[in-house]
Amino acid sequence: MEVLVRNAEGNLPTHDREYASKKLGRLDRYFHQARKVEIVHREEKLLHHIEVTVFADHFTVRGEESDASIAAAIDKVAEKLENRLRRLKSRLVKNHRRKGSDVPKGLLEEHAEAEEEHHVEIKERKQFLLKLMNVDEAALQMDLLDHPFFVFRNEDNGNLEVLYKRKDGRLTVFYVEGA
Repeated sequence: MEVLVRNAEGNLPTHDREYASKKLGRLDRYFHQARKVEIVHREEKLLHHIEVTVFADHFTVRGEESDASIAAAIDKVAEKLENRLRRLKSRLVKNHRRKGSDVPKGLLEEHAEAEEEHHVEIKERKQFLLKLMNVDEAALQMDLLDHPFFVFRNEDNGNLEVLYKRKDGRLTVFYVEGA
């Protein structure tokens, strides 16, 4: 598995890079084909902020954590990703069994304890009218509703798009393919 480290402020020390590779390398037991892991390191106000993105088996799993110590931040994000991957694997096994199909051998390996029941609970459902609008109008509507995202049909290209407000306050537009 390829481990890429990106750091805008300079290079991550070699021993921390090796520690991250070792710690995150353990995650490949959840995959057949773990292609790469990207680690982004930033220092913010005496904290080390670590973002990790794992690209494997047609899934992208992401986690981020902050701590005063680089090693502690890596440990936290590795634990977070492992929990997410365990839940993912459990859901995949459960879905294969529910469909009545044979469970792929790779999913049955090792983590039999991943059978814990993780049920998705939906608190409420909402329905709304999809309007044709431009991105500026969608951003205004999102602010008026005080929501972190807004779904709309772009009047310029007719695509279904999602406008999303990031933690840093900037906006991102996602294009929904095939909709």
